[in-house]
Amino acid sequence: MSRVVVLNVLRKPLLLPFFQSRVPAGFPSPAEDHMGVKLDLNALLLSHPHATYLVMVEGHSMTGGRSGIQDGALLAVDCRLKPRHDDIIIAVVEGQHTVKRLIQRGQDWWLVPDNPLYPSIPLTGEPDLYDCWGVVTHVVTETRPGRLSRYVRVS
Repeated sequence: MSRVVVLNVLRKPLLLPFFQSRVPAGFPSPAEDHMGVKLDLNALLLSHPHATYLVMVEGHSMTGGRSGIQDGALLAVDCRLKPRHDDIIIAVVEGQHTVKRLIQRGQDWWLVPDNPLYPSIPLTGEPDLYDCWGVVTHVVTETRPGRLSRYVRVS
């Protein structure tokens, strides 16, 4: 990952309607009038706003897994969270940033891609001893490509 996104933390809540009924991904169900509370996306996505940054994924090592991370996805990364087994993290390996799943196998720690076409990376030492730049807490993907690039400044 080489593209970094600048995050402007919004100070005001961003309240959006939340429909309490789920949307079926199979057959449509009759429309329900179940609009509930409003959710604040800032509170939902940014538990620690001053310790959270966004980063844009570049590459396919996390594609195809349960994470839903795809090339071009935006990740919310919380630097205050301590990484633990099965977390997706931003790590620095040989001077390069990467997004991988942190897995413990016995006493050993590994950075494991969700895509089986990519190799796992063994880590030396405990997770506290390597360079972790935060735990991924949310994944934002576009279903209509192009809008994200209008709002994100990439360096």
